[in-house]
Amino acid sequence: MDLREPRLDQPTPARNGIAALCVGLLAAAFACGPRGTNPDSRVPEAAPSAAAASLPAFDVPSEGEVADGLERYKVVLGDAPIRGPETAPVTIVMYSDFECPYCVRGHQTMGAIAQRYPDKVRFAYKPYPLPIHNNAIFAALAARTAQANGKFWEFHDKLYRQAGLEPETLTRYARESGIDVATLHRDLTSLEYGPEVSRDMRDARRLGVTSTPTFFINGRKLSGAQPIEAFAAVIDDEIATAARWSAQGVPAKEIYDHAIADGYTRVEVRNARRTLDPDGVFPVPIGDSPVSGLATAPVTIVSFADFECPFCARGNATVERVRKFYGDKIRVVHKHTPLAFHSFAFLAARAAVAADQQGKFWEFHEQVYALEARLDEQRLLQAAFNAGMDMKRFTTQMQDLELDKQIEADQRLASALGISGTPAYFINGRPLSGAQPELQFRLIIEEELERAAAELRSGVAPEALYETLTHRPL
Repeated sequence: MDLREPRLDQPTPARNGIAALCVGLLAAAFACGPRGTNPDSRVPEAAPSAAAASLPAFDVPSEGEVADGLERYKVVLGDAPIRGPETAPVTIVMYSDFECPYCVRGHQTMGAIAQRYPDKVRFAYKPYPLPIHNNAIFAALAARTAQANGKFWEFHDKLYRQAGLEPETLTRYARESGIDVATLHRDLTSLEYGPEVSRDMRDARRLGVTSTPTFFINGRKLSGAQPIEAFAAVIDDEIATAARWSAQGVPAKEIYDHAIADGYTRVEVRNARRTLDPDGVFPVPIGDSPVSGLATAPVTIVSFADFECPFCARGNATVERVRKFYGDKIRVVHKHTPLAFHSFAFLAARAAVAADQQGKFWEFHEQVYALEARLDEQRLLQAAFNAGMDMKRFTTQMQDLELDKQIEADQRLASALGISGTPAYFINGRPLSGAQPELQFRLIIEEELERAAAELRSGVAPEALYETLTHRPL
C-alpha cells in the first residue's frame, strides 16, 4: 500500500564521580536546517507577518548616553567574588573562561596590575565559559562551590595553572583548596549553582560580551589579552576621574557605583541575521498538541521536530534522559515540523496525527524515534502496529488530508517564532536550538524551577505556571 497520496498543497519547508557527569552531560549540538542556498531546507515561511509580531521575545531597552561622555557599561557586581580594597578607585571586572589560553594571559596581567596599583585597583570575577571548551562550564560551576565555601580565590588561581581542567584535576584543586570533594561532586551533579552561572552569562551577552577575556574597568570595556600598558592608560585616567569625584563629595566606597550609574545595560546589533534570542521568552501556545506530563509541572518543554531528522532522534533521547532525571517536574509537548528534503517526514507526521486521534501518539512517537530517522512506508506501518493502533482505522486515516491541518499549523507557528531548523525546543518559552547536550537543557531547567517556585510563592496556581512564566521576561 502506498501511504503517500499525491498532495497539491504540501507546504514547501522552508559513571561515577565528576568524570561520568562531564561525559554524560556534554555532547556537540547539531540540527537539520538550511544548507547553502537550498530553499527547500528551511521551515516554511509564515504568510502573515503579523504572526511573528504576536509572539514577541521580552527585551530590555538600551540606555542613553553616559553622563561623563565616556562609553561605560553598567556591570553590576552582585555576588561576584572580589579581591582588593573596598575603597579602591578602580574596579576591574573580568569575564573569563578558565580553559581559554588568552584568559590565562589576562589573569597574569591582572597579577601585574595588582603589583603596580596595590591600593588603587580591585578585581571581580564573572564567568563566561565558551561552548568550544568542554571543561570550562564545569570549572565555572566548581568555582561557585569554592565561593560558597569561602575558598574562591585559592581555587580560582589554581584553575589558571594551565595544567588542564579535566575532572580529576578539578577534584585535586578542590582538595588542595580545602573544599570537601563530596560537596563538589554533589553540587556538580545537581547543578546547584547552574542558575547563578547562567545568570552571569546572560548578563554578559546583554553587555555585548562575545569572547574571553573581556574586561570592564569602572565600566569601560577592554577586550582580549591586552598588554599591561593598554590597561594602565585606562586605569590612570580612572584614578584621576575618581579623584575629581571624591573632591565633589562622592565617598570612596561609592566610586564604582557612581561610575557605572548611567552606563549601558544592553548591546543590540542592528540589522543582524534573524535568530532566536537565547535569552528571550516566547509565549509558545500548546493548543491541541500532544502532551506528556502533568498540567501542573513547573517546566514545559515544547519540541518542534521532524521524525526523519537524525538530530531530532538524538535530541529526543536527551529529552527522555532529562524527563527521567526530573520526573513529574517536566511536561513535554510535541509540534510537527517536517522538512521538505526528508522524503518520509511529512508522512510520518501525518501518521503521528492519526496515532494521536487513536490516543496512541506517545507510543507511536517512541516507536518512530527508535528507528533513528531510518524511515520508509513499511517501517511506519510497523511502528503503528507496534504502538497498538487499530491498523484498519489507521490505513483509512492516512488518506485523510484533514490530518494535515494540524501539521501545517505547527509549521506556521515554527516560522513565526523564527525556527530555521530542527530540532528546536522551548523550555517554559526559552529557546534552545539543535540537539544540545543534556547539560544545556538542565541549566535552563534549573533556572526555570527557581522561577516557578517564586511564582508559586507569590500565589500563582500550579496549573497556571506555564502561561505565567512564558509571559514573564527573565
